[in-house]
This record gives sequence, structure tokens and C-alpha cells, in this order.
Amino acid sequence: MGTEEQLLAESIRTTISKTSDVLWRLLPLQPRSLEEAEEDPSDELIDLDGELSDHLNKLYRDVAILAERMHLPLLCRKISETFNEHRDTLTQATNQFDEYMECPSFREIRGIFDSIDVMIDGKDISSVAVLQNILENTRKILVDAGIPVPKTEKEIYDAVGKVLNYAFHDVIPQYSLPRPLKQYKPEFAVKSVKSLIEYKFARSEKDLKTKVDELYTDTRGYVNDSGYSTFFAVIYCHDQYAHIEKVKREFQTSEIGPHWRIVLVHGGGGAQRES
Repeated sequence: MGTEEQLLAESIRTTISKTSDVLWRLLPLQPRSLEEAEEDPSDELIDLDGELSDHLNKLYRDVAILAERMHLPLLCRKISETFNEHRDTLTQATNQFDEYMECPSFREIRGIFDSIDVMIDGKDISSVAVLQNILENTRKILVDAGIPVPKTEKEIYDAVGKVLNYAFHDVIPQYSLPRPLKQYKPEFAVKSVKSLIEYKFARSEKDLKTKVDELYTDTRGYVNDSGYSTFFAVIYCHDQYAHIEKVKREFQTSEIGPHWRIVLVHGGGGAQRES
């Protein structure tokens, strides 16, 4: 991979980050009633729409250039077709539950770039695999740390955090994802592999259902987040009352997207009674 392609890919990542930022700034400016929708847009809304248009046009142009330089004719054609499809609605974005702005043209071009980015950052694939292996070994990490039966979620991710710091130099605990209406705090961010990690501690089968619901709610806050492309949901269960395929199907039916990876860990304790 040449230096020019690496620099162009980094520029695209920066533009993606700027586009995400504009979409978050657009969220609180959305009309709250039919009367507001009929009013003339504010100067701020007009300026942000222009900024969004500039970023999206640059994204489509730069990703097309990158695909061409990497000799990917099918992707070049796909980019051209996608741009033509969204040409008249490029900046169209809709408010999703007051949680985020969904922009179809941005989603499409970002998905195309993700396919190319995997080829450029091939080392990330193996690094993500290492990260997932650590998370899947949460139970062993706890036993080695002298915590065979954890009592709190904090005990779990404190022990795992020490191991993550051995493997990665840029682990950020309690990373903050500021949002207009709510602040999300995944347990860890690992910048070098563009991954965020959310832990949930399920003490019983009933508690597991609650934690899955909580995770599904949290997943909506991670949409369009800049800089991170892989999101881990780690559910630590006290006992063998959960099956990984069943939990995965639950998330799949909720349409959380392909960027989420579900890790189910069985502990050594018995299911606790509901208090």
C-alpha cells in the first residue's frame, strides 16, 4: 500500500468524523412540530446543510479516487451509481427517536469505504481478533485475579482493563460519547483498533433479559460515531443460563447492525436470586 493511498484514507476518515459531527449538531435543530416544519430554516440550519453537502461531496470524490488507485473497478462503479442515486437528496437526514440523524447517502459511502479500509488496515483485523480473544477469556482473567465469583460489574472490567493495557498501548477506560440528550460511557475504547467495549453483568436469567434490553438501547447511541468501527457487547453471566446463539439472534432481530460483536461469558457462580 503506497503512502498516497494511506494519506488519502486518513483524509477520508477525517471527513467522516467531520460529517458525523455536523449530523450531531443538526439533531437539536430539527423541527418539533408541523408548525416549526413550515417555518423558514434558520441561518444555522442552512449553514450546517451547506457544510454537510461539502463533506459528502468530498467523501464520494475521495473514496472514488481511492478505489480507482487501488484498482477496484466494481467499487468505482458502485460509488458512481450510489452518488447518482442520492444526488438530489445528498444531505437528506431524518431524526431517529431524538437519538441520532440518519443520512442514507452518508451511510452508503461510509459502508463502501469500510470495505476498502479493511484492505488498507489489514493489521487491524488481527488486532481486533486479539481483543476479542481477551474479552472471551474474561472468566479466566477473573480467576487469575483471585475473583472467581465477581460481585459487581466494576470488579469485572477493572480486572480485564489490566490485561487490555498489556496488549494495547491506547486503552481509554470509561470513554465518553457525548450526545445531545444522553452521555454514553462504554467501559473501554481502544483507539488503535477502532473498538469500543460495553460490559454488562447478568446475575440471573431474568437479569440477562434486562441487560440485553439495556444493550439494545445503548447500541442506538453508537450509530455514526466517528473514529470507531467495531463495538463489543460483553455479557458476563453468573451461570450457564444463556446460550450465545440465542443471544445473538435476539440482537440480530433488533437490527443493531454489523459493527456489533456479541461476547457471552459464563462465570462460575450459581444464578443469584432476584432481590
